[in-house]
Amino acid sequence: MNRFLVTIVLVATAALALLTPDARVFAQGGLRIAAIVNDDVISLHDLENRLALTLVTSNLENRPEVRQRVAPQILRALIDDRLKVQEARRLNIVVTKAEIDNALLRIAQQVKMSPREMPQYLASRGVKMSTLIDQVEAEIGWLKTVNRLEGNRVQVGEDEIDAELARIRENAGQPEYRVADIFLPVDDPKNEAEVRQLAERLLGQLQQGASFPSLARNFSQAASSAGGGDLGWVRRGQLSAPLDAVLPELERGEVSSPIRTPVGYYLLLMINKRTSQGLAEGKVTVTLSRLSLPLPANPSQQEIAERLQTAKSASEGVESCAELEAAGRQAGGQRSGSMGEVEIDRLPAQLRQLVRPLAAGEMTAPLRTDEGVVVVMVCDRVEEGNVSEQRALVENMLREQVLTAASQRHLRDLRRSALIDIRI
Repeated sequence: MNRFLVTIVLVATAALALLTPDARVFAQGGLRIAAIVNDDVISLHDLENRLALTLVTSNLENRPEVRQRVAPQILRALIDDRLKVQEARRLNIVVTKAEIDNALLRIAQQVKMSPREMPQYLASRGVKMSTLIDQVEAEIGWLKTVNRLEGNRVQVGEDEIDAELARIRENAGQPEYRVADIFLPVDDPKNEAEVRQLAERLLGQLQQGASFPSLARNFSQAASSAGGGDLGWVRRGQLSAPLDAVLPELERGEVSSPIRTPVGYYLLLMINKRTSQGLAEGKVTVTLSRLSLPLPANPSQQEIAERLQTAKSASEGVESCAELEAAGRQAGGQRSGSMGEVEIDRLPAQLRQLVRPLAAGEMTAPLRTDEGVVVVMVCDRVEEGNVSEQRALVENMLREQVLTAASQRHLRDLRRSALIDIRI
């Protein structure tokens, strides 16, 4: 039997095993092998740690029947993570400490606690912080991997940009929706019932108070999972037809029933609604100030968490750039001060994404950078008409959509070509 056929047999066996795990293994503990992914081993200990993390961060009840129900999808997520890490390693992709710290900060905010509290909170429930860090590192590395593989090959045509500009202008005054999603693929028609049941169980947990971002990170197979499923602002016509039809029916904070699409099931969370203002016409220039607190060389997680908390406390209640700068200096950040006037598109990518939606007088959350921890406030904002800037913004948006589809395609291909052996 050639390698291709062996791969197909193993993947098919893995899919069946994922659907019917032996509940007894979760009571045995130890370092038994749960799965082998190419040359990497996933131990039963790895599975138990990820399962515990999922239960804690998603507000799921830690009961045997809950653990047994969610275990198959958790094992699949672990297998996907190993495939992602292996591909990133093959391409020599490096995930920096600052990137991990910023992701952990966003997760802490989603579960409504400070970064300093999170390690203590997880430890008190028997979860290692390293389990969360491994998950975050795999997702960041995967995003960088997809961008490396596809970034230079993504070509957005002028006709596509023209069509999208026309749609945005036509949509001015129409509803827009801030939504998040959980996507559960149906790779094999034989698994239809099981995937539908998983979607319904997740919906039930959400209705009982489970965290949508946490469930998305742990269960969703969409590229948006790394950000807790957040798709940002969308309008009618941007999502697939089955999802599009549901948008007007959802109220703020409401989660949809499972939605069947040609590729699988979706759950949609309606975060917010607004009336579209159309496309911002042209170049946007902002005047910025910052609160900047230094970090020692090679800071510990504790030092980073403390500095982030200091920045958060110092910036609370601040209403002007002058107050922010003064608060920074009072907190020991002598580099706090004006950043001057700059075009948004000339800012570093990470800062640009945070500053773009802010109006004058609004500021970012504390952000870990290579120089320390900063909070940035917009002092003034000026938007100028410029067709070339318009087109660049739309082109970037369309590229992101292509990269999202590429992410799903590459992961599917990795699964198909991998040697996966499920041992439980």
